[in-house]
This record gives sequence, structure tokens and C-alpha cells, in this order.
Amino acid sequence: MIGGSLGRAMLVRGLAARVTGVDPSPETLEAAVQLGAVSDGTVSLKKGVAGTDLVILAAPVQAALSLLAELAPLLGEGVLVTDVCSTKQVMMDRARAVLPAHVSFVGGHPMAGSDKGGVGALDEFLFENALYVLTADDGTDPAAVGALKKLVAGLGAVPVVMTPERHDFLAAVISHLPHMAASALARAAAGKKEAREELLALAAGGFRDTTRVAMANPEMWRDICLTNVENITRLLDEYIGELAALKEAIAAGDGAELLARFQAAREFRLQVPARGKGIIPSIFNLFVFIPDRPGIIGEVTGRLGAGGVNIAEIELLRVREEVGGPIRLGFLSVEARDRAYNLLTRAGYRVEIREGE
Repeated sequence: MIGGSLGRAMLVRGLAARVTGVDPSPETLEAAVQLGAVSDGTVSLKKGVAGTDLVILAAPVQAALSLLAELAPLLGEGVLVTDVCSTKQVMMDRARAVLPAHVSFVGGHPMAGSDKGGVGALDEFLFENALYVLTADDGTDPAAVGALKKLVAGLGAVPVVMTPERHDFLAAVISHLPHMAASALARAAAGKKEAREELLALAAGGFRDTTRVAMANPEMWRDICLTNVENITRLLDEYIGELAALKEAIAAGDGAELLARFQAAREFRLQVPARGKGIIPSIFNLFVFIPDRPGIIGEVTGRLGAGGVNIAEIELLRVREEVGGPIRLGFLSVEARDRAYNLLTRAGYRVEIREGE
């Protein structure tokens, strides 16, 4: 999905004259060509990388690690290699160990994706306004980093450069640990076989949202766990400690302790911005209350488009049947938000700007 999205986005935006897909499955390659993810495809790694300027490893971590060694004798002078894996230190270490000196490697991790997999799930707009981490250290070629930053910006994403060590820690906190929690929660619910049908019928927004990431590719997540062991196990220990403290407070009937823990968690969660502070631009939000009828979201966005206002983010927050609910529109500047506010207010919509959101 990531590889297909990258290929199509590069071709559609004119960022690459040709994109060759390499995959062991002829059926996958045929689908990729038909979907416009690649210009052509081959099952041969040697043929695929012949004459290329850039190689992107869009595979699970363990497969990408193996591919680095296979690629080493096939790459010409000045080729740039990158990847899209969720763990970076192992990729950097392997690249440094096996790639020849005339080849540059810069790790990559687009912070965008889906619980769907395969090239059929590609989205050429997947990287719009998304954070795209590039990993480099003192031994990384600055020119290679600059070239990838230019490519990432061309995709509509926001490039952020950090060390692979720092990436793996941060990713473990905001991505890997949440997946472990979601997977464990889904397994705990699945274990209640005697109530399975009732549970599935009653499972609503909170359960779906909390466990959504558990639907992601199991092989990919196996590889992530095996290549970021220290960070994930340390965070799991801390998480288990938090759960144990909650269990103790509940068993003891300690309402004050429970309230304090829930309040502290709520306060932190309220501080989580729609965009990372100091890394990519802030998002300025507008909340629009809409009736529940077909085409209404298109009307709202159409008015803003006609008024020359670009929407960076859109989120449907709540819909109450026959009543409607708010949508959150995110803008990259106060000016764009205020212009949208004026346009929609004049059109008769109820619109709110909420401080701190």
C-alpha cells in the first residue's frame, strides 16, 4: 500500500520519469501497472534496479533487511537507497554494513498509512500534509538527505530529519506501544467466546477506535517488534505498571486515586495537538455544525474551494441521525481559518472557533 501510493504519487506529480516495481508476484505487478503505481514491473531485482537513481524498499522490516544485502552488488555509482519501515536503527546498521561506499542510504518512515494492505489500497494523496521522517546521523551524506527532503516535499508531505535511535524511541511510544495495547485488548475480547455475538453487536465507537490499529498487517508488526525490542519491552513494562496500579485502585475501591489517574490522563490527552508542535505547522481548527443530509459535506468544502480556501484536514466528529453534528476543518494559517469562518457564516452555517483546539 505504501509502495503503491509512493509510486503513483511520484508519477502523477512528475517527480519521476519512470517507476519500476519489483515483486515476486506477477499478479501483484500486473495490478500495480493497471493502477498506475508503477510504469512497469519485474520479478527480477537485478532488472528492476538497473540504471535506477533511487531505490525504495517498501517491504516489511525483515524482508527489507534481506533486500539490502541482495541489492549491494547490483547498484551503480551514486544510487540513493531508502525505505519506508517503522524501525530505523536496524536498517541504518544493515545498510552501513552491506552497501558499497558509492551508494547512499537514508532511512525513511512516512507517518501515514491504513489498516488496509496491498497495492490495491494505494492512495496517491496519502502523503498530503503528512509527517515523513528521514533518519540520518553524522555518517549520512547531506546531499542524499537534501535530495530526499525535496522528494518528500514534492509528495505534499513534511520532511523531518532525526537520528534513527531517536526515531525508534518516539515511534515505540506513539505507534508501537499503542498497537500492542490494541492487539491485547482485541484478544481479551475475543477470548469471551460465550458472549461473542453480543460483544460484536454492542461494540461501538470507543472499542472500534481503540482497537482499529490491531487490523494492520500481522507480519509487518511481528517484524517491528523483533527490530525494536529494547524500546518496546521497556515501554510495555511501564504500561503494565500503569494497568497494575489501576487494578489495585479498583480492587481497593479507591475512588480518589482513580479520579486522579483519569484526570491526569485526560489532561495529557487534551494537550495532544492535531499536529506536532515544533515539527510541522500548527493546524487552526474550525468546527462546522451540519444537518444530516446527503451532500452536505460537499457543499461546505465546495464553498471554501470556490472562495480560494485550502483545507489541510477534515474530520467528521459526530453524526446524530436526523440531527447532524460537527465536522472539524483544519487550516495551515489563522488567515485561512478566519476566511473560512466568514464564508461559512455568511452562508448560514453555524460555525465555532474553540480556543485550544
